[in-house]
Amino acid sequence: MIERPYTYRVLTAEDGASWDALRKEGVRDFPLGFLVTADEAETMTAEKARSILENGTTRGVFDASSLVGYCGLRRETLQQTCHRAEIGPFYVTSAHQGCGAARVLMDGVVSEARTRGIEQLELFVDVENTRALAFYKRHGFEPISVHPDGVRIGGKSRDAHFCILRIGRVMSAVS
Repeated sequence: MIERPYTYRVLTAEDGASWDALRKEGVRDFPLGFLVTADEAETMTAEKARSILENGTTRGVFDASSLVGYCGLRRETLQQTCHRAEIGPFYVTSAHQGCGAARVLMDGVVSEARTRGIEQLELFVDVENTRALAFYKRHGFEPISVHPDGVRIGGKSRDAHFCILRIGRVMSAVS
């Protein structure tokens, strides 16, 4: 495997067109990794893509100036849950899989979460998406339960592993 010098950063509204194209590719090629359907993805306008990215919850991995992968990072906002954040969807284009892009993206998300005081990352992965589950496990995620019938693709019920990565200290329960 030849590693490339990928870079990680928060996506901005200016990345809207690239992100939208990559998102549509992912939905088309890897439907088990997305909650949105291909038809729903096609309805995305340039204005809506820019608006979504303006909220600052999407990270990207770049090969030079080309966006080759992205991941959502959404922190819980309530006082009692703000130690947690959900990631996903997590997608790297096929041409850059196995070249280090996914590792740079995951390392960036975990490092950023640590810096922001997030202590637990959470994600869902389809039970049949074994390649993604293996990747998450290599990065320390632990499958802790199965969410039955969490999504239906083409009318077929799909189960998903709920996985967590503890990246900060766990607070003791106060009696």
